[in-house]
Amino acid sequence: MIAGIPGVNTGVKAMSFDPKSKADKAQLYPVLRALSDLDPRKTPELLMDDAIGTPVARGHDYVRNMRRGEIAATYATLIHQWLLEHHFDLAHRLAPKIFPETPEQRWQAIVDERSKTNSLRIVLTETEFGIARRSSQSRKAATTIQFGVPYCLEFEYHEEGTAILFQKVHGQWHNIEIGPESMTTANLKVGLNLLPQSYADRPDPLYEEEHEGTHDFVLVTSAESNIPTAIEQLVSWVSGNNCEILKTSARFVR
Repeated sequence: MIAGIPGVNTGVKAMSFDPKSKADKAQLYPVLRALSDLDPRKTPELLMDDAIGTPVARGHDYVRNMRRGEIAATYATLIHQWLLEHHFDLAHRLAPKIFPETPEQRWQAIVDERSKTNSLRIVLTETEFGIARRSSQSRKAATTIQFGVPYCLEFEYHEEGTAILFQKVHGQWHNIEIGPESMTTANLKVGLNLLPQSYADRPDPLYEEEHEGTHDFVLVTSAESNIPTAIEQLVSWVSGNNCEILKTSARFVR
């Protein structure tokens, strides 16, 4: 089973910022001003240059025009994107209308706040007679994995339950199939679990062959069987239901 199926888009909705709207563009300046206050070496104008990628020719009323939102739509788009990518927390706090928090960003915050990082392990496997087995039979978890090498997620669980798995690759979250017949949920047993699984709890290993770099794996487990697999619903569900969030990472290389 190949990891990294197409996932959700982590970008802000296109309609959250209108580069032709003076009201929207006027909200960019207070964020640049606040960044300038944090670094006196950078004026709002120099930060604007950083965002656009080149010095911008300005007249003597340019600051006033920026405050009024009277700047080119092209420049406004570049500034907005730069703030979104590099200074989202500050921008969201000062101008939430044009920098709304997406479900994916809220999910990331939940993962950062609640995930346990010492329970979920990535283990390499080899297949013999249709049964996935630990390649070394050691207890050492894998942190660097070559393309094409099969692996599973291993963890101990304290009761029967259900799990779903998300993989974060290059800033985007993907819901990974971990149950029989391409199901996005898997049933858990008491004791050691290996995921993904096929029928009869047999491991069905993942492998990577496209995306290099560090991948984050986040497993949501619960005694409940109705864990949502869409992040939009999951961010609300985890707040009102008993669940655990387990996280681990690995670097994939060719």
